[in-house]
Amino acid sequence: DYSRTVHPTRQALEANLAALEGAKFGLCFASGMAATSTVIEMLEPGDHVVSCNDLYGGIYRAFTKVFERFGIKFSFVNATDLKAVEAAMTPKTKLLWIETPSNPMLQITDIKKVCALARAKGVKVAVDNTFATPVLQRPLDLGADLIVHSTTKYLGGHSDVVGGCVVTSDEEIYHKL
Repeated sequence: DYSRTVHPTRQALEANLAALEGAKFGLCFASGMAATSTVIEMLEPGDHVVSCNDLYGGIYRAFTKVFERFGIKFSFVNATDLKAVEAAMTPKTKLLWIETPSNPMLQITDIKKVCALARAKGVKVAVDNTFATPVLQRPLDLGADLIVHSTTKYLGGHSDVVGGCVVTSDEEIYHKL
């Protein structure tokens, strides 16, 4: 089998990253952007994403310049304002995307509250935990469905290695990814 399909070293890394976040499953990618793109690729044309408005510029550009062309809709809101998050949700909202602390303004979103809101509406929550790392917060413990990291940053020594990961305890999400 090709090493890019199944490789014991990568499987060990995935298992360890999942364990750090308290997750059952981990998947590694060539970059944080590849991990993010894979999460969005779970969606269908017509689906809607509510995203924090203060987020890494590369992700904003991918959302607006790439994925919108394929029929995925995005609304950008101040995720620290629970009422703004709720007001942006529609019946087509399938995913809430937050970064906390955010990049670049380091805004802090109450993960537990936004997850409770999303869960009540049947919306999955993805948390980019790149800045905080599992050392400072574990979003799955607060109700998130999946966590994304650019392992290029703090987990990997900030540019010592380029990579990304997604972790989840949701087996359905894992298999889709």
